[in-house]
Amino acid sequence: MFSFIFITHADLGASLVKTAQFIMQEDFKERCAVFSIDYSMLADMNRIKEMLEKAVDRYLGEKHKVIIFVDIFGGSPSNVAFTFVKREGVDVITGVNLPMVIYAFEHRDHDLTISQMAAGIIQTGEDNLIGAKKLLEKENR
Repeated sequence: MFSFIFITHADLGASLVKTAQFIMQEDFKERCAVFSIDYSMLADMNRIKEMLEKAVDRYLGEKHKVIIFVDIFGGSPSNVAFTFVKREGVDVITGVNLPMVIYAFEHRDHDLTISQMAAGIIQTGEDNLIGAKKLLEKENR
C-alpha cells in the first residue's frame, strides 16, 4: 500500500489531488497529505518540515510506502522533502503533473516496491509530455 504527500508552491498539490479525485470519482483524504508553500509571505520551513515529518511517520506507522511529490527540483519544497529520502519506504518525485498523480492513485494498492512505483510514476509523467506541433509533423510524414 502507498500513501502520498504533496509539497508544492501555492496550491498546486491541492489542485492536482482535487482534479484527480474528480476524474477518478474517488476521495483520497485518508491516504494523502498536501502541504503548500506560498512565497507571497515567508513560509516557516521548520514548521512545514515538522508537519511533513508527522505525515511521513503516520503513513509509515500504518505500514504504507510513501511517495512525496514536489513541483520543482531544487526549490524549497524539494529541499525539505529530500531530507526524508533516506528513510526506508520513502521516495521523492519532482516535476509532478496530473497524469503522474492519477497513475499513483490507480496503483496505490498494487503490490509494488517503492522503486517500481516511482519508475511507473516517472514514466507516466514522461510519456505525457507531448509537443503537439512535433506530433503532427510526425504524423504527416
